[in-house]
Amino acid sequence: MSLTLRLFIWLVVITNLPLSGLGPAAANGSIRVGVQTLPAGLGSPYGSFNLATALPLDAVFDGLTLIGASGDIEPALAVSWQADTPLTWVFQLREGVAFSNGEPFDARAVVAAAEVLQGDAAGTSLGTTFKRLGVTSVSAQGDFKVAFTLAQPNALFAQYMSALRIPAPAALSDAGLDGFALAPVGTGPFHAMEWGEANVRMTAFKGSWRAPALDGLEILQLADGATRRQGILSGSLDVAFGLAPEDKDLIEGVGGRMWVRPEPGVNFLAFITVKDSPLQDVRVRHALNHAVNKQRIIDAFLDGAVPPASQIAHSMSFGVNTDLQPYAYDPERARKLLAEAGYAGGFDMPTLVVPGGNANSQDWYQLIAQDLAAIGVRVELRASTLPRYLEYMYSGGWPSLAFGMSTYTFDPIAGYRIRSCAWTHPYHCDPEIMPLIEAAQSAATLAERRDRTFAVLRHEHENPPGIFLWQGVSFEGLGPRIGAYWSAADTVRVENITVRD
Repeated sequence: MSLTLRLFIWLVVITNLPLSGLGPAAANGSIRVGVQTLPAGLGSPYGSFNLATALPLDAVFDGLTLIGASGDIEPALAVSWQADTPLTWVFQLREGVAFSNGEPFDARAVVAAAEVLQGDAAGTSLGTTFKRLGVTSVSAQGDFKVAFTLAQPNALFAQYMSALRIPAPAALSDAGLDGFALAPVGTGPFHAMEWGEANVRMTAFKGSWRAPALDGLEILQLADGATRRQGILSGSLDVAFGLAPEDKDLIEGVGGRMWVRPEPGVNFLAFITVKDSPLQDVRVRHALNHAVNKQRIIDAFLDGAVPPASQIAHSMSFGVNTDLQPYAYDPERARKLLAEAGYAGGFDMPTLVVPGGNANSQDWYQLIAQDLAAIGVRVELRASTLPRYLEYMYSGGWPSLAFGMSTYTFDPIAGYRIRSCAWTHPYHCDPEIMPLIEAAQSAATLAERRDRTFAVLRHEHENPPGIFLWQGVSFEGLGPRIGAYWSAADTVRVENITVRD
């Protein structure tokens, strides 16, 4: 390591003002983790699903299933499952499991969790998902078997049950949903001792079926990436989520390491094709896909960690079509396609709405705009807040012809809820893809669902609704105290984290 780098690390550490009140990271067998944000619903099991926001929830609760590193469905609180009929799924539950307050886990706990989802928690993220899945009833079939009845077939139902976190039923009933969110109780490896809006403190639940190696876990909300990075460098944090590739040398310089985790999401530039514009011509949409040098942006901002996307499905998606290839960077071909469509001189795309608050994304959209300008497509970028994005998505009225977008799901078909004619205010409507989507949704078996998803993604590749960019990726900084660590997809195996002596 160069003298300049050593001096820079030293200066960063001694001027670590944002974390100065925390002191050193927890001693002995406890660790401290910095995340961008904590769950908005505090410790409610029915809220956030995406790392790193969901990290404290996944430390306390377990789902019926677990999505593994390759996207496969693995056992969790359920050890096996099957569709007895296209509308009935039966799960065999794990025996000998207890909640951290001593309540036994059994079929009644699963039924109670489902009843809350269909009642007080119906408006939560999981509650709306439960409704979309068409769950009509949940019943116990003995102490350790549960049956779910659906209104329509869903071959991927077991995948979705990874999100069904099971709370201790008596604790939830006694405290109510709001009270329980402040003192949640689950079967996971940690028990929450203190749950605030910016800090969660946990102690190990050694009686968990996935007992942890650690003694304690503290998770802090630190919105600023520089603060999280400084926490690793100073020793105030042991793990930091949401870092940047360029932080790697600094972290390695203090004896830590960088963990790279491909995320279960895809970034793309969505086109608003329901408005009268050149984007309604598929040749123009092909041209714009060929115009952007995605590999250059990936290398510059993501350290080459993922390849360019060929579809709006990631490497862990069920039914990802590996036969599809990314659109090659070919500006000359892009110009020819524009000319064939009648736009040899290019055209104006007055506004491209992009997410605000992420410096890297602002920079990569600038490069996208430069690449488009090189073939004569003139773009003006406009940053927008998340609330405004949601307003446009749910109410229409986009002040643009394109906007930055991402999906975050293991089921590619789920994304078409808002990316098709089925949406109340669609930004893209391709009538030809609708029968393919409906066929995939109604598939009775996994094999049928996979084949029909292939067909949907192939059609969308040939008729792109925007510019396919790349799969999401997370850079997690690990301090020198961290021994074993593993994260993949949307899961951190917190029970397996160890600290060095």
